[in-house]
Amino acid sequence: MGPVRDYMRQKEQLRTEQVELIEARTVRDDLARQIKALGRADVLEARARELGMVRPGETPYAVRGITKAVPPPKAPVDEPTGVWGFITGFLG
Repeated sequence: MGPVRDYMRQKEQLRTEQVELIEARTVRDDLARQIKALGRADVLEARARELGMVRPGETPYAVRGITKAVPPPKAPVDEPTGVWGFITGFLG
């Protein structure tokens, strides 16, 4: 292997490692934001409730038999009017 090939290989490896460094910094910053948010009482309570925790004195309830949330009804689509509405209604 010649020195040019080694140089090109090292250059590509440097690019790959720079991308990995940017991704690692992004993950680090995201985790730092999450840790900071956990210091807020409202965020901490929401996370605890996601885990099924309740405050002392509250009564927990479990709802059974619900398998899937029902999606909201779709908004009606405006029908084309005029000549175009006649043509699309006739073809549709």
